[in-house]
Amino acid sequence: MEPITLTKDHLAGIANDMDNQEEMLTDAEINALAQKVNKKINLPFLSEEKELVVFAKLVKWIDRELYKILPNEYYSLIHDVSEGLTSQEATDLEIRLTPLINNAINIPILSEKLEGKLISLVLSGIMGAMVKGSKLEEVVVPS
Repeated sequence: MEPITLTKDHLAGIANDMDNQEEMLTDAEINALAQKVNKKINLPFLSEEKELVVFAKLVKWIDRELYKILPNEYYSLIHDVSEGLTSQEATDLEIRLTPLINNAINIPILSEKLEGKLISLVLSGIMGAMVKGSKLEEVVVPS
C-alpha cells in the first residue's frame, strides 16, 4: 500500500481548524441545546428568558472546550446524517469526554452536581447528534 501524505490544502485546513475556528455548533444548534437544558435545569432568581441566555452561553463554552479536544473529523458528524457513530460508540465517547469537559469548565453559579448534570445533558445531545441518521434538534436528552 502506498503511503498517504498530507497535501498543502490538508495542512492549510488543519492550520485553519487549529488557529482560526473555535467552535463547531451553529447558533441554531446552541439555541436547541440551551432550550433542552432549560427544560431540565432551573436556575434560582432568573426568569425563563434569562435562564435560556445563561444556558446558551454555557453551551457555547462547552462547545469551545469540546472543539479543542475532539478532532473536527469526529465533531463534524453532528452536521452529517449520512455518516456517524453507532449509539454505543457515542455513549462510550460521551463517557470519556465528560470528565475532560468537567475539568475544563467550572461554573460558579451551579453546584458541582448541577454543573455535572448540565455538562452531561449538553454532551448527550451532541453525542446523540453524532449517531448516524441523527440531527441535533431531534435528539432527546435524558432527565
